[in-house]
Parts: sequence; structure tokens; C-alpha cells
Amino acid sequence: MAIATAFFRLLGKWLAHPAGVGLGIGLVAFVAVAGLRLLGGLQPLELAAYDLYLNTRPAAGWHEDRVAVVLINDDDIRQLGQWPLTDDTLSRVVENLLQAGPAAVGFDLYRDLPVAPGTARFESLLGVHQQVYFVMKFGGQNAARVAAPPALGGTERVGFADLIVDPGGFVRRGLLFLDDGQTVGYSLAWRLATHYLAARSIAPAPGEPNPDHVRLGLVTLRPLEANDGPYVRSDAAGYQFLIDYKGGANPFATYSLSDVLDKRLPPNALRGRVVLVGVSADSVKDFFLTPFNHRQSDSAGTPGVMVHAHAVSQLLRAGIDGERPMAFVTPDWLYLGMFVWSLIAVATALWVRVLGVFAVLAGVETAALLGGSYAAFLAGWWVPVVPLALVGIVCAGLSIAYLSSLERKERRYLMDIFSKQVSPDVAAEMWRSRDEFIKGGRLEPRLLTATILFTDLHNFTPVAERLTPTELMDWLNLYMDRMAGLVMQHGGVVDDYYGDAIKADFGVPIARTNEQAMDEDARQAVRCALAMGVALETMNRDWEAAGLPHISMRVGIATGEVVAGCLGSTKRMKFTTLGDIVNTAARLETYGKDDPKVTAPDSISRVLISEETARRIGSNFVTEAVGALKLKGKETVVTVYRVEGEQMPAR
Repeated sequence: MAIATAFFRLLGKWLAHPAGVGLGIGLVAFVAVAGLRLLGGLQPLELAAYDLYLNTRPAAGWHEDRVAVVLINDDDIRQLGQWPLTDDTLSRVVENLLQAGPAAVGFDLYRDLPVAPGTARFESLLGVHQQVYFVMKFGGQNAARVAAPPALGGTERVGFADLIVDPGGFVRRGLLFLDDGQTVGYSLAWRLATHYLAARSIAPAPGEPNPDHVRLGLVTLRPLEANDGPYVRSDAAGYQFLIDYKGGANPFATYSLSDVLDKRLPPNALRGRVVLVGVSADSVKDFFLTPFNHRQSDSAGTPGVMVHAHAVSQLLRAGIDGERPMAFVTPDWLYLGMFVWSLIAVATALWVRVLGVFAVLAGVETAALLGGSYAAFLAGWWVPVVPLALVGIVCAGLSIAYLSSLERKERRYLMDIFSKQVSPDVAAEMWRSRDEFIKGGRLEPRLLTATILFTDLHNFTPVAERLTPTELMDWLNLYMDRMAGLVMQHGGVVDDYYGDAIKADFGVPIARTNEQAMDEDARQAVRCALAMGVALETMNRDWEAAGLPHISMRVGIATGEVVAGCLGSTKRMKFTTLGDIVNTAARLETYGKDDPKVTAPDSISRVLISEETARRIGSNFVTEAVGALKLKGKETVVTVYRVEGEQMPAR
């Protein structure tokens, strides 16, 4: 039981520490963002990021020389005067294309029913020319199957034209195969690509290292899984791959149907190429949204045949050029990266702790993340940048909230302790330098060099006897207010009040880092003591006019090492200094108070200083040696000086 109690006490103390809070922030941000991603909430943003990277990828100057596209536009249809094309017109298209010497021709046109005239001629052409392919529709739950031309039934020259449409209507994925449990279908892109590759002795082979995957040449095409890349729990049916859309929206040589029918094709324009024929006419509506159609001007979409052309191009580049498809960071590595990134974001906040600087660094880190993920994208790796960036943003927001709360708490803590003890300038400097002496939300005791001043009133008893308690308190408050103000004006800290006595510290709470600053603290303490004497002389004139006795004061000042920190309970705490030099200053104040050799009877203010203080103030003040004295409570002899005034600067 005792061990458990100690453990939970230690745990609670650690969790209250900024490092523990930071770890908690990182965990909260990680769990929140990871949970949101697992639920699919980030997929739209991740897909948008993928599209953005595709659109900003350098593509100038690259063209796919192995693929060409023939588009049937509205002008072509108007010139022909009908739609769909008759079998006779299709025959002329096939014949003219074959005369151009393509490696393969794929028609992205459904032709399950004959369209007279010319049906016999069309079927004859399909039976003779083995490089001609047509599409069929594989269909599915919400779509009927559309057969291929009857002349191609049972052959391998049929490929499905089905495309996978992501939420929002965008096509980013291609298909190699589909299997409904009864029929295995092959895509048009796969049929055309393997036909082209076969002429170069490249055939599909078992993948490496997984033989269940498909390999073209040296490249294994790993099927896209449900949680790959920007996707979360997507439908991974069939053999899918992410279309890379290399070269932009249209990196292909493109011609119109009229160019083919009128034989206006440039020489060798189609020779040795894979040619795809499809529709781009608005009246037919064979359009799909792709990553290039986010702008309002592109909202009509991309012709479906262009999507198939990109898929063919990608398969050819894999089989011939060895271009590998996009690789993905596995979910395990992604979530590990998210957690590490959350800790980096929180560590940055806790290390800097200045909100403005942290905001700049957070921006730099986010920019570095975006730049790194974009560089990885160009190198063929997809790093899900949205969850990484989001976990950093959440951490930044929570860290800013925590730091703001901590800042308010620390400011309140400092002000509770010092608001009545230091000048506004010192308070502002303390706040700017709070990291130097606040540890774990509390002032940390520090060993530093300071100058300590004690002052007490002489002849106070006759005054107290002649005043009522209320008048005495008012009289003392007036005196203390004037003296405490002088301490603050000279950069000191009012440490404590003892009846009519005051203790002040110079050189705290911010430690001095050089001897010049320590010397200046000693000079300021002596200047403060002299200013107190001048102020008391003015106050004496007012009191004498009121019939009160003449008052004088004694001051003791000593310089040396002290321990500065907070003393008291958690409910009531005060800042103070401790050490032998504090006792020395107190003894100097009380020494020789009735000895006329030390304190002149008509003196308004007597200031005694230690030898170390005298050394530090230098020749700036007029001093007189009192002697080597044995102070009460001190084992060693202390050399004491009396300050007569400050040297006037030479003109």
C-alpha cells in the first residue's frame, strides 16, 4: 500500500511537471488525430493533398511517345450527322488507323449491338486484325454488364472500361483485373499494355517477393490495399493500382476522328504506338473527374479514354523502363511517425516557451514537413502529410493554451511574491528572465552575490508614546512608503519590515553575471541609504512642526554571497535572502548606536558598510574607516567604514 501511494504521488508530481504535461498533450493530440483518421475523417484532405502534389509535380517537356489518343468531339459528330457511329464508319476508322501502323488499337466505345450499315464488314475486320481491342462493361451491384462486340466474344481482345470513382467523383485508381466469383475480367489498359509488351518479349510473371502479385519486367505491381496511401478502409476489390498521371492531364499525341477519317494524320504519327479511341464530345458525356479537375473551369472533367491512356502509359513504363509505382508508408510506421511528430511539436513549445518564437518555429517545422513529404512524393513515396501536419497543429494549439495558462500562473505567482517589493522595471526584467530562476512553477533557491541593507529608526519610542495606535500606524506607513519607494527607485527589493526596521536586497532576484553589475548594486545600495537620510531630514521638519520629536536612522550595508529564495508554506510564502552576510548587515545597523565615536548625536542618518562593500563602491563615495570591529555574534573581526556622502563629479 505504501509503495502504491508513493508511486501515485510520484506520478502525480511528474504529470504536473511541464515535461509530463507535454507528454500528455502529445498523447491527446496523437489519439485524437489517429482516431479521426481511422474513422476516415481525414481521407478527403489526404486525397486533396495527393491531387495538389500531382498538380504541382514538374511535368514540362515530358511526353508519352508510346501512346496516342484519338478523340471523337462534337464537331466530328456534327460532320458525320449521327451518333452512335455506324459499323461502316467504324470500319473506315479501323482501316485508316491500321494503315498508320500502330502496335495496338483500343476502342473505348461500347458496341454490344450492331449499327447498320456495314455490320458484316466491321465483324470481318475484327476477326482478321488481332491488334484491335474493344471494351465491355464488367458492371456490378448498381450497374448492368455490357458485352463486347459479338465478333470478339470469347477472345482476349476485350477489356473492361470500368473505373473506380472515389468519394467526390474523382478517379485516382486503375484496375488490372476484376473477379465477381464467376468471371474474371481484364481492363482495357491491361489488354493493350500486355499486347505491346509481348512484342518485346515481356510477359506477366509472378511478383517478387510475393508470387501472388503481378510483375511486368523487373517491376512488381503490388495491389493497392484498403489503407494504402491516402486511403482509409477503401474498397480494395480487384487488382487496383494508383494512377500516377505522369506528364499532367494530357501528355499524349492527340488527334480528332476527322483527322483519321480524312487521312490527315502526320507521317508515322501512330506507327508502333498504342492508340486509344474514345469520346470527348459534351453531347455524349463520357467524362470523369481526375486530380486535374479541381478548378471550376475544369469541372466538366476528363474524357474517360484519357484515364485509360494514363493507365496504359504507366504499365508500359513499369514493364519497359522499370518505373516503379508509388510506394506507401505502412500504417504502423505512419502512426509511429505521428506520435514522434507530436512529441517534437510539444518539445519545441516547451523548449522555446515564448509564444511568438514558438509560432515561427511551428511554422518552420510545418513547412519542413510539407517540403519533405513533397520531396518524398517526387522520389516515389507517399507520406500521408495531412495527419502528420494536423497532429503538429493540434499539439501547437494545445501547447499554446498550456503555455498561456502556465504564463498566467507564473506571472501571478511572481506578482504575488514581488508586486509590492520591486519597481515596475525590475518586475518586467524578472518576467523576461523568469526561466533563469523559475523551475517547475516555483522559485528555485540560488546562491548569488548581493548587497544587503538594514535600516532602523533611533528615538522611535518617544514618538510611539505620544501617538494613538491609529496615528502611529499612519505615521509609520508614511515613513515606510517613502523609504520603500527609495529602495525600488534604486533597483532594490524590499525584503521585510520589522516594526520600524526595513531590510532591502540589491542584486536579487536576478543573479548578476559580472563584477561590474555587482559593484553597481553596492553603489545603488549606498546611494539609497544616503537618499533615505535626505528624505528623513525633510520628514523631520514636518514632524517637528507637528510637535513630534526629532527622528534619526541607522543603516548597515554588507556585500557577499547569499541564498535567495522563497521561505514559508505553500499558502503563505515570501521572498528573502539568507546567509552570514545578512547577519553582518544587521549587526552593522545596530553597532555603536549609543557610541558618539561611531554615531554623532546630531546625525540624521548613520551609514556603516562592510569592507567588501567599501571595495566595490570604490572612490565614488566619501568614507571614513571606523576600524576593525568585533560585531555581536561574529567570530571574526570585520573592518567597518562610515559613509559620509557621495563624491561630486569633477567639472
